[in-house]
Amino acid sequence: MSEAQELTPYEAVQVLLDGALEYTSAAIVAQQGNDPAGRGEAVDTTLTIIGLLQDSLDRESGGELAQNLDALYDYMTRRLAHVAIDKTTGTLDEVQSLVVQIRDAWAQIDPAKEPAIL
Repeated sequence: MSEAQELTPYEAVQVLLDGALEYTSAAIVAQQGNDPAGRGEAVDTTLTIIGLLQDSLDRESGGELAQNLDALYDYMTRRLAHVAIDKTTGTLDEVQSLVVQIRDAWAQIDPAKEPAIL
């Protein structure tokens, strides 16, 4: 996609979810390689992406689904805040699994019908 083309809100969410997966993967690799600086950078970027996803929710029109996603994004943010004290990849694996589930569900939405949660 060229830079001149703008993403639809649906496509923007797809890009953000893919980015969150990319950076959680980078954080896992850094954690396994005992690279706290690399892990920290990857976690910070993941937190930024989750914040963007959370901020994009339309809480008025999105109903229960938007509320559930808001709570899930909040949970993931809180979990990522504990990564520095977790010497395993368990927390990162959990967050990555949640992002995969959201991304897979998002892919099932018909992009011609913009979801009301945006």
